[in-house]
Amino acid sequence: MNYGGKLFASMTIGLILIGMTVMVEAAPSMSGSTGMIRIPTADSLRLGQFSAGYYSWDNQSVAVAGVGLPWGLELSAAAPWQSSRSGDWTVNAKFNLNQEALLYPAVSVEIEDIDGKNRRSVYGVISKTLPYGFRVHIGTGTGRFEGMFGGIEKVLNPTPIRRKHVGFPVTSVLVELDGYKMNYGLRFRLAKGLRLDAGWQGRDEKVYWGISFTH
Repeated sequence: MNYGGKLFASMTIGLILIGMTVMVEAAPSMSGSTGMIRIPTADSLRLGQFSAGYYSWDNQSVAVAGVGLPWGLELSAAAPWQSSRSGDWTVNAKFNLNQEALLYPAVSVEIEDIDGKNRRSVYGVISKTLPYGFRVHIGTGTGRFEGMFGGIEKVLNPTPIRRKHVGFPVTSVLVELDGYKMNYGLRFRLAKGLRLDAGWQGRDEKVYWGISFTH
């Protein structure tokens, strides 16, 4: 191959890499929108995807659901319970401005609790995958965030660990600041789209667990 051909091939490969989107498996947060524990991330459900989940801590719990719509829009909702009594639903609308690619982050904005039944919040957030299985999320917003929030997650084992009849699923560590308190968790991928979460929620100072599914 001559110099011109090599240059053309190199430029083509570079453009492909620059434009290559990073595929991230979305999971719902306790607020309903795609995220970590309590904070949202810039990730959103793609067109036709949906998610559902359930989280519980102490005498409180919340059921969440979301769906991916056209033009990068994600619509989600959360239905809380406390002491067997249901609370006000919250409905959220997230708009993904930019999907993550190799050289630039995902960017999203969202209105959480659109009708203001609990505490309406507006925020922007960016998310980026880093080397060695790390991923960071940084955002700022109003309402329940009151300024900056952020988190970092680390995949401990990218593939399941199997030893004879015993197996250990793909596991991620989650650490976040939700604007008020630190939260810590583990996320286990039990099967494609199916996850089990467990950890410590700093705002209520309680251990939590949850299960979610994304398709």
